[in-house]
Amino acid sequence: GVYAIIGSAAMLSAVSRMTVSLVVIIFELTDGIDYIMPTTIVILVAKWVSDAFGRDGIYDELILLHDYPYLNNKMEFVFNETAADVMKSRDLC
Repeated sequence: GVYAIIGSAAMLSAVSRMTVSLVVIIFELTDGIDYIMPTTIVILVAKWVSDAFGRDGIYDELILLHDYPYLNNKMEFVFNETAADVMKSRDLC
């Protein structure tokens, strides 16, 4: 029981790069306050190890793999046009 919960939390943390929210989810599922500290430690270690292999989680990698359009919040974008400029152009459709 307990090892399966801790192991699944570590696996999910390593794959999705979630930390605090995953601890809360596991706590809500198990309703065991005794498991908060071991779960937190395991999740942090799993995230640190997975960050050593790459910074992006599996969902970011799948977006890049399938070439889905998205706005990356880790990059800086410079916009030179305002919304009014875009709406005035006739190349909308």
